[in-house]
Amino acid sequence: MLRPTHNIKGLHLLRQRLSTPGPSLAPAQRVIVEQASASFARRFSGGTLKKPQRQPHHRGTGATRDLPGKHIPAMGENTDTLAQVDAPFPLTEVDKWVLSQTDEEFKCHDWDELCVILQNNDLHLLKRKPSDLRRYIKWTTETKAEYGNITNFLITHRLPKAWGKPPFTPASSIPFENPSDYRVLMNDWPYGFAPGISHIVVWTRTPIATDDTVGDMTHQSRKIVADFIKRFFVDRLGPGGEKKVIWFKNWVALQSVRTVDHVHVLVRDVEPQVLEEWSRELECHKA
Repeated sequence: MLRPTHNIKGLHLLRQRLSTPGPSLAPAQRVIVEQASASFARRFSGGTLKKPQRQPHHRGTGATRDLPGKHIPAMGENTDTLAQVDAPFPLTEVDKWVLSQTDEEFKCHDWDELCVILQNNDLHLLKRKPSDLRRYIKWTTETKAEYGNITNFLITHRLPKAWGKPPFTPASSIPFENPSDYRVLMNDWPYGFAPGISHIVVWTRTPIATDDTVGDMTHQSRKIVADFIKRFFVDRLGPGGEKKVIWFKNWVALQSVRTVDHVHVLVRDVEPQVLEEWSRELECHKA
């Protein structure tokens, strides 16, 4: 059970920051945050923040999950009846809680906590700092308005020009077998991590096989991803590298970008030059 320090104070801070200088909010964004404020008052007046519904168990640092028998809300999907279905950035309960805090009140995720979150598949507990979340809301709203969706932005500005537009034509049918088929990038919008933790996203134009239910990885595709993580990241770090790398892949029902498969990799205490080495553009990525 998650408990805010002072619920009434949190509500006051949320409303106060609507008029506080900082990243400006568009009218649609302001409506979203106002809704969050109203929902916060309605839900938390009893002094308790409800923990989002627990997802199926996650074993290890990959994405082994027991398939659910009922609908699981998509990442960011808000079941609040006051939320607008077509809102530019639907807020989760955790988002609302984060927006009630200051950066000084926010507790960053440390490595041990991240290992537990991934082990238990509590991915909904991953949070950005309040100021970063406000900027992310603003960026997401503006990007969707300009490009139609986040995928179009990625294709235009982040993914290899050589890939062109979906549907892609990969060089290999096996994910991560050919370097031209995947692109390693630092996450533009990482979560609120303690110093020394970096967030990497590996994009692949070769589809990663999933089941036909909720889009969880198959046993074979999970092994393919795990083998890639080991040889590309863990082995590069030398002895003890397995203690510095954890990863996860959202199943389809939780993905915010569904057109292009991707895997999230979290690393700790890795030198900047190694991060640059991993994320550099290769000749095979250029058009």
